[in-house]
Amino acid sequence: MKKMILIFGCAALATMSLVACDLQKSATKGEAKITASSTDDQKFAYMLGAQIGGQNFLMLPRQMGEEMDEDVVFQAVRDGVKSNKDTSFKMQITADTLRAVGARYSHTANGRVQSARPDSATAATVTDFRAYMDSVLKSLPVKKAPEPKGIAVTLSNETATDNQKFSYLIGVQFANQLTQVGEQFQTSFDEEYFILGAKEAHKKNNDSAFVLQMSEDSLKAIGDRYNEKMKTLREEAMKKAQEEEAKLKDAVTALRGDTLVNGMPKLMNFAVPVTGITLSATNLEKFKGKPLLMFYFSTTCGHCRHAAPSIGEIADEFAKDGLTTVTVATGSNNKRGIRSFMEDIKWSDNLNVTWDETRQFGELYSDGYVPKVYVVNQDGTYKLYGSIDSEKDQLKADIKALLAGQKVEWNPEPPKAPATK
Repeated sequence: MKKMILIFGCAALATMSLVACDLQKSATKGEAKITASSTDDQKFAYMLGAQIGGQNFLMLPRQMGEEMDEDVVFQAVRDGVKSNKDTSFKMQITADTLRAVGARYSHTANGRVQSARPDSATAATVTDFRAYMDSVLKSLPVKKAPEPKGIAVTLSNETATDNQKFSYLIGVQFANQLTQVGEQFQTSFDEEYFILGAKEAHKKNNDSAFVLQMSEDSLKAIGDRYNEKMKTLREEAMKKAQEEEAKLKDAVTALRGDTLVNGMPKLMNFAVPVTGITLSATNLEKFKGKPLLMFYFSTTCGHCRHAAPSIGEIADEFAKDGLTTVTVATGSNNKRGIRSFMEDIKWSDNLNVTWDETRQFGELYSDGYVPKVYVVNQDGTYKLYGSIDSEKDQLKADIKALLAGQKVEWNPEPPKAPATK
């Protein structure tokens, strides 16, 4: 799905099933419409819809060879926004199905692009390759989508067509983008105004005479205002981050204790605060005195995703022999992302999943890079492993020794002095 992510900039998809919802705004909330009394947030949501929706409704059919089902796209936007707000909400098409259909459409897009490439003789005469490719792709046949009805759509993995599943995927990605932009501005943008902008931009793609509710000048003006707002928010965020960093360093000073030659704590301090994900916990105290395998990871790290299945296998293999496995997600993650990661990796109940919400564990036991793997002796001393791929056999041998009553030793090297000229 990497190519799909590059094309659409999608965020992680949650695992989900059917809940139908009404596409029309309730009578109390009213129909989305840009008026003189519309707020800046509503206008900005409209602008985002016009930009993101307009571009994708125009370009994706050329790439994929068929138009998206507008009703399904906007149903998915509503479902996706609701899912991002309510982690218990179940989407109509599951994440695995969306990934699979995304891969199929990506393959189709690659095929169409390859078929549009000029042969060597033609290429020698092409002065603007991008314009040439755009022209050829535009000339390829595109299958029409059903006319939009503006009604609620009910789908399932079993009955939805590939086009409906792909349209739903795009809508979910729109919802994720809208949510992420809202988080950057510390607000929640109304998806109905986003949908309105996307719907009208789609109409304008098909009819150049169609007039958007916001003029180009108005769209630019609202974009400029929010660019300035983002600059202010970033400055405030930077100041806050510096203050929090200072507080963090103060907080971990009392937890660090004696250090190794590389500057890391000599002991695993089980008073370090964590947020329980699969268990109720506010620190690591319940794991004190046990032979431990610990895994520090990020849900957005490719290397962590690669290493995570091996950690799960080792945890399952040695659980019966008395090994306790604790995983700690980095503070940059969130609960929803952690749970989605767990579901994707299919970790068993043998792994205790926690979250370094305060970032104190990472400050003490990591150098800013993930993943990190630790084997912890019952007295709190530990050994750090840098690579699960190259050190997996040694890791398993050390765990066997630990469970046999032997102490795992680690003698880290001191940091290298900077080279002198």
